[in-house]
Amino acid sequence: MGRDTKRVDERRLSERGAALVEMAMVLPVLFLLIFGAVEFGLLFKERLTIASAASSAARTGATMGTRAEADFRILEALEAGLYDEVDEGVLISVDIFKANPVTGAKDTSAYNRYTYIGGSGCKWSPCPDPDNFEDWGDPSLWGDPANRDTSLDPGGGGLDVLGVEITYHHTPITSILPGLDRTLVERALVRLEPDVFGTGS
Repeated sequence: MGRDTKRVDERRLSERGAALVEMAMVLPVLFLLIFGAVEFGLLFKERLTIASAASSAARTGATMGTRAEADFRILEALEAGLYDEVDEGVLISVDIFKANPVTGAKDTSAYNRYTYIGGSGCKWSPCPDPDNFEDWGDPSLWGDPANRDTSLDPGGGGLDVLGVEITYHHTPITSILPGLDRTLVERALVRLEPDVFGTGS
């Protein structure tokens, strides 16, 4: 009777030891899967939020046309769409640019680059608020909204394509998964609306 009890106890101890070893092997993989799912979920949410904000900002730019405050209103729409992502630690730069109407490629001689600086007053550098001071960045050939084409040609041409490109940095909450601490870009393109009533300036 004593031997049988001893064998049962030994078997139980052996099973407990095996369960501890199995748990020690499985637990790190389980944590990796859980944190990986959380990290990728946060990255996906951030990308969707920023892409949606870029689209909203581009649509605002399409309706603003050649108005002096066009870029300022585009950046305001961007801020409104970004919610809690409006942070100088997240946003690196915002390019408002003329895009190729066929390929969508950025015209590197016709864009304005803005950086978010936060604070009170104008939150962007350079500040494109015409009520403050007019500054459309560099280069300013197409960057000055007055130079944007909102006239509809008889043959169907004209109407510049405006792009909004957001460069931002994603910082993961943990460093378990490599490669998630990175700089990403989201962009949106829209054709400017025709200024049929001549009220663009």
